[in-house]
Amino acid sequence: MRGLRSMRLIAVGAAVALIASACGGGAGDEEGQAGGELKVFLSEPEHLVPGNTNETQGGTVLQVLYTGLVDYDKDGKVVPVIAESVPESSDQKTWTIKLKKGWSFHNGEPVNADSFINSWNWTAYGPNAAGNSYFFDRIVGYADLQSTDPDGEEGPKPAPEPKADKLAGLKKIDDYTFEVTLAEPFSSFPMMLGYTAFFPMAQECLKDTKACETAPIGNGPFKIDGSWEHKRQIKTVRYDQYAGNKAKLDKLTFKIFKDDVSGYAALQSGEIDLMGTVPVDKVEEARGQYSDRFIEEPTSTFTYLGLPGYLPQFKNKKVRQALSMAIDRDAIIKEIFNGRFIPAKSVVSPLVPGSRDDACKYCDFNVDEAKRLLEEGGGWPKGKKIELWFNAGAGHEQWIEAVGNQLKNNLDIEFALKGDLEFAEYLEVADAKKFTGGFRLGWVMDYPSPENYLKPLYGTQGSSNNTTYANKEFDKLVTEGDAAATLEDGIAKYQAAEDLVLEDMPVIPLWFGQSALAYNDNVADVEYDVIDYNPDYTKITVS
Repeated sequence: MRGLRSMRLIAVGAAVALIASACGGGAGDEEGQAGGELKVFLSEPEHLVPGNTNETQGGTVLQVLYTGLVDYDKDGKVVPVIAESVPESSDQKTWTIKLKKGWSFHNGEPVNADSFINSWNWTAYGPNAAGNSYFFDRIVGYADLQSTDPDGEEGPKPAPEPKADKLAGLKKIDDYTFEVTLAEPFSSFPMMLGYTAFFPMAQECLKDTKACETAPIGNGPFKIDGSWEHKRQIKTVRYDQYAGNKAKLDKLTFKIFKDDVSGYAALQSGEIDLMGTVPVDKVEEARGQYSDRFIEEPTSTFTYLGLPGYLPQFKNKKVRQALSMAIDRDAIIKEIFNGRFIPAKSVVSPLVPGSRDDACKYCDFNVDEAKRLLEEGGGWPKGKKIELWFNAGAGHEQWIEAVGNQLKNNLDIEFALKGDLEFAEYLEVADAKKFTGGFRLGWVMDYPSPENYLKPLYGTQGSSNNTTYANKEFDKLVTEGDAAATLEDGIAKYQAAEDLVLEDMPVIPLWFGQSALAYNDNVADVEYDVIDYNPDYTKITVS
């Protein structure tokens, strides 16, 4: 998931202890009580339709408004929720999914097989331009739902209608059973099903997705109260007909702030009760002020500097390698982040099976080698600054400037900062491939598989491939990893694919993160789950 596409995690063996969780005491269990309102920091989301929401701010809201087929326990294992059991398959291609009865949407519609089939078809259908469409490209018939604009988006010729509007690989068996057929084997398919893209959608919502964007009709523990008040707040209330574990709070309100500095001030003043992303320069202060109400745990967040391959100055891989080796990650982490992060020597989080802490030879800080590589790569264009992009209001300027100064001091490349856009606007530039220099982005996993760190970011058709990187051998290796009988069996293929990325360096890996969540003393029972990048809001109490 983008966010940060922010964006976190080590396997003991291959499938154990994937995910860390933490509990905070706050006011104390004896002081917590059911009811009340919790006010939480949020940046402006990009979207609130499940099939079109693939960044952390919108995802945070949808995680309380919707519930999916499966979820993940504290060890990262898939557990059924609306599904009767974790789906199984004898060939890793055909999967039968049976649903529990009794689940409903907030408008009273039943959650049934049609709710999932129709939602998935809407998301996969090309003309809907849903950001999560690519999650369905493994299902038989996906290509028939896509079309290619003959003269590009700006040209006068319209794209032809796709051959189909429904995935051939989705088959309804009965009202509460459906079958999914994949084009190729994929052993991690059940892992995907807990992600936002696979949430069900109400028929009323599918009839008018624009209205549903503003006032979502979910099936989760909280329901929308009114509508999304852009750049101000999103109010929700407990859904008392929820078939799962009901929330203890009466109300959960996401207060939207332009930046994390103003959000932290609001936390300190009591205007909000909880903040999941304390500003970097306030972490030391927060450690002292909030004590056991400040949660720092390893997360799956991966921060990187993307290098747009569509610009001539970034075409040569040796230039990209040189830029990476000119950056002293340890110094930035120590001086700016108070030593909180882990320097990245991989593009796969250390909390995911198959991650390696020594995979990236071009992530070592070595000025002499960086200079040699830059010269061999043709050098940097004389008199041209390297533009460094980052989204506004999220505390990135200081470390991006530090990166710029290192490139200037170590490679004699002048830089210019480009940090005026708010996150939603920034993602629009990313999706349109209009960055004019290196760009800050990150990734938080959608599900605990190395494939999720590889295919979306570097696959030729990857939905978050903002660098336009393309490598047929990489695509082939990921496909072979997918086809393995188990995730563990596919790790060698995924690692080989990662090696190609780390040689070509379409992105500069920087660091893996950890949480910085703080809450006031009127809040208790906070349990942090790095899969969701959020606490479990159904368990929180206020006093």
